[in-house]
Amino acid sequence: MNPEQRNTDSTNNLTVVASMCNDAPMVRYSDIEKRLDQQYNADAKYLKANYARQNKLLSAVLEFHDLEREAKIRDDRMRRTIELLGEDKFEDTRKDLLAGRDVSKVISVTTGDSSPLWEAMRTIVEHVPEIQVVDLQDALLHFGKKVSRQAIESALASHKETFETKVRNREKFVSLKR
Repeated sequence: MNPEQRNTDSTNNLTVVASMCNDAPMVRYSDIEKRLDQQYNADAKYLKANYARQNKLLSAVLEFHDLEREAKIRDDRMRRTIELLGEDKFEDTRKDLLAGRDVSKVISVTTGDSSPLWEAMRTIVEHVPEIQVVDLQDALLHFGKKVSRQAIESALASHKETFETKVRNREKFVSLKR
């Protein structure tokens, strides 16, 4: 065998081996740039449609949030009313639920053991423009809350953001802040 032919054969073999080891495609930066540009355009088109749809739904979302806030206020007021008047005067859905009846359409309010004094006072004062502290104490007593004048005064002082007090002719009146 001819030495030149051997060199050529070994070079060819070496080239084939090197080619098999380096079979990775070349990265073309122009392709990456085109793909990024296409992705950006597609994302921009999607976001434009997304924002247009969000703007159409915005009024419904705002209405929903308003209804949620209003529902929380009413739910809180119902809870305080039930706690002040006593649960026995209202429908108890727990018994219906335990009996297997459908209560999905019944409005139920979760009540605690006892609400704080200031919440009971607020519940009463919500129904009158203003009330004397002594009459408020009598109203609380009527609803089964035996409290001292000092406890009422303390609750009024602690919750100045809720209650407004006025003194006229040595008589103290309470109303809700507006």
